Amino acid sequence: MKNLFTSFILTTFFYLSFSLGSALYAQTHTEKKETAFYSDFYVMQVRPMKFKMTYNYPITDRVQVRILDVNRNIIFGEQTLVYKKYEKLFDLSVFADGQYTFELFDGDEKFIHKISVETKTTRTVTALNKQSVIVAGF
Repeated sequence: MKNLFTSFILTTFFYLSFSLGSALYAQTHTEKKETAFYSDFYVMQVRPMKFKMTYNYPITDRVQVRILDVNRNIIFGEQTLVYKKYEKLFDLSVFADGQYTFELFDGDEKFIHKISVETKTTRTVTALNKQSVIVAGF
């Protein structure tokens, strides 16, 4: 009876660990196509309105990079040779407000990162007293 119970526990443990491992692999594999951040591809803000696209360990020696607006018009496009890394700084301060998509193609692989450009204005009011200045921001 003890051996049967131990066998049942071990079988259940292996079944659950195999199922969980398969589910995690499938989820990770699927997420690579859907999420914006990968360990080998990412776009990050390095200064106000300046973004750096980095792609490590390319599969092929040539990658294609594009920036598209919401209507799928190509704002920027290049096809370039790469060795171990593609890295480029983009200045988005000249872009109009709206949604933009960074795309990188490497062979059959496609990586996407979406960015929204939005202008915000602020107003400040300064109340002057005889001895101090009070600033209130909105």
